[in-house]
Parts: sequence; C-alpha cells; structure tokens
Amino acid sequence: MKKHVNKVSLREKLKENKIYLNDMVQTAMSMYIYDPKIGSPEQVRKKVRDEFNRVLNDINIASIVYAGLYLEQTGKKGLIPGICKEKFESDPVDLIADEILGQAIAVYIAGTRALFEFERLDKQKPGILKKLPPFMDDIVAGLIAGVIVKVCSA
Repeated sequence: MKKHVNKVSLREKLKENKIYLNDMVQTAMSMYIYDPKIGSPEQVRKKVRDEFNRVLNDINIASIVYAGLYLEQTGKKGLIPGICKEKFESDPVDLIADEILGQAIAVYIAGTRALFEFERLDKQKPGILKKLPPFMDDIVAGLIAGVIVKVCSA
C-alpha cells in the first residue's frame, strides 16, 4: 500500500504565515529562567530547537495548528458565526477558543504544568507573540509553553 504524506511540512506552513522557528526559539529563550541543572543557555537553546523540530512533526500538533490557521482566515473574513470581522481582529475577551487551542497544545506537549507557562506567555506576549493575530498568538504560545516546560522538566 502506498504511503500518503503531505508535501508541505508544518514548519513550511508556519513560514508561509510569517511564523519562523528562530523567532519561536528566541521567544522561548526570552522567558527562560536560568537553571544550571538544565544546562547552559546555549545547551538549553539547542534542546528547545530540537524539541520544536520534534513537535512540529507530530500529526496531532499539526492538526491543532491547522485548525487555528483555518479559524484565523475565517475570522479575518468575518465568517465565524456571532463575531464580525472588526470584533475578531480586536481579539475580544469573550473569544476564548484561541486560548483553548493554545492550552491544548501546551498540555499535549508537556502536561498540565505547561498551563502556567502558557498563562505567563499569554499575559506578557513576548517576542513573536505580540506580532501575531488572535488565534495564532495563542497557538504559538501553546507551542512555546509546551516546548520550554518539556525541556526544563526532562
């Protein structure tokens, strides 16, 4: 039986949306609190990059990220029932589906401890997060939270 594999990787799909691995690594490292037991900042950076490469090849992560990308496109067109384009673009507090997707990614990667890191990222919006639209800032925050907690818990 022939194996069917998508020709576009999740990493490439993120690049198409101006979300780059280097920016996610840099944002993760900006939130990292040094712990000599985990390694030098250079060692942690390498572990973070390696973990991103691992999770970006996971079909479940890809599925949730694609859902977020679809919702982002749909919201920008004003096609999500109950929310107009202008309200969507303001990232209103009553739109919580974006947080739910981001939290789901974080927990999937690193367990419930990643929720605390997700909240920290969501409040501070460091690095790439401050540049992203409503769904993608939380999706990427979930990726970063999961990866940094997984690396620091290993």
